[in-house]
Amino acid sequence: MESLQVEQPRVVQEFQKIISSNMLSHAYLIDNASSKVRQQMAIWLAQSQFCENLQDGAPDQTCQKCQTIALGDNPDVLEVETEKQSIGVDDIKFFKKEANMTATQGKRRILIIDEAEKMTNAASNNLLKTIEEPEGNLMIILLADSAKQLLPTIQSRVQIFHLSNKSNEDEIDSLINEGFKKEQAQNALKVTDIKYLDNVTGDKYQSLLTAITNWLKEINKQKINSFIDVQTDIMPLVENKNQQHLVFDMLNQIFSDILSIRYNLEKSTLTTQDLLSNKGIKRVVGMSDDLFTAQQMWKSNVSFQAILEDLSLKFVD
Repeated sequence: MESLQVEQPRVVQEFQKIISSNMLSHAYLIDNASSKVRQQMAIWLAQSQFCENLQDGAPDQTCQKCQTIALGDNPDVLEVETEKQSIGVDDIKFFKKEANMTATQGKRRILIIDEAEKMTNAASNNLLKTIEEPEGNLMIILLADSAKQLLPTIQSRVQIFHLSNKSNEDEIDSLINEGFKKEQAQNALKVTDIKYLDNVTGDKYQSLLTAITNWLKEINKQKINSFIDVQTDIMPLVENKNQQHLVFDMLNQIFSDILSIRYNLEKSTLTTQDLLSNKGIKRVVGMSDDLFTAQQMWKSNVSFQAILEDLSLKFVD
């Protein structure tokens, strides 16, 4: 985890000053970068509260307590992770109850919630009560792709730290080992998180991009049977929930690229073509809104294929 100080020096230094001054808050939200880097930052912060050799606010990461936290074996450091598409109120209630027990390894209990953007409104509001009125010496660390994905009431009551989105060389190298070209890997990491590229080869990534591009071209031609492309071209390439998430991320980026092309903004990432050239700007924005709504439905466990087929009909209409 030594790379954290190299890749995220600003945030690390800010936390060192806060820790050295005994000014730590009880609730933080850490966003941007990749899920791997966000989790490393949360573990580093947790280690700082237990380290036996703290120096200038930084844990040594080598003492027994630091290593125990890194391995996930400290009972006072609880991590909320889920394979589900949402984190429900019962999940939050359970971990809050665990987190509010008496500390056994130190003076603090720490609750880390990964992918905090997955929290339902009910879960967020339940957690909000604890953030507003913390019990004992509890620290809550929320990790998210973007702070904007959480309720405004949560954002306003935590201290937010934005990590740098500079490409992580280790992640780029791991994708190159999966057959990605370097520029392709760099662009992929701009579009999505490394966890959504697990078991995706460079060839498969390109095939998926081609399938999505061709689907949008058919929609642009107002072909009512474009939903068939979902069945024949996209679905055979999508094997799991992570890859479904990848499709949504790619579609969101393509819509962003189209707007960049039309307004001569920053360089596009996935396409240099205006794939929806027959659609007016108001219609493109409306389609982007439909895509956002579709993704929320998917998070509520509506069938991925049914959602894409429904989008086909809406986009052609």
